Amino acid sequence: MGPKTQELINVLGQLIEILESDGDTHWNQWMRSARARLLDSDYSGVTYLLSAYGGMGSFNDVVLGQSRVDGVFAWKPGHVELNEQFDTLRAEAARLAEAIRDSQN
Repeated sequence: MGPKTQELINVLGQLIEILESDGDTHWNQWMRSARARLLDSDYSGVTYLLSAYGGMGSFNDVVLGQSRVDGVFAWKPGHVELNEQFDTLRAEAARLAEAIRDSQN
């Protein structure tokens, strides 16, 4: 396993923690699956991860820190910082996955 793959595994671990802390199940499971594949030295983890990006309703569109209070939309405390950290990790995961993919071609 190369250093970029190890770094990607670490970034995915951080993404999983953030998604879990916000109560997300769909993308949390997606990132867990991609990470598990990479831990098994399965290159499909890279292509699987990259398939989450792009298009409507994709991983790019996820915004964290939203809730409903008595049926009314509300932002959770700290949502700005949460989304800034999430955006940084999401972009880093894509960058690393693309670099790994490009090195295989």
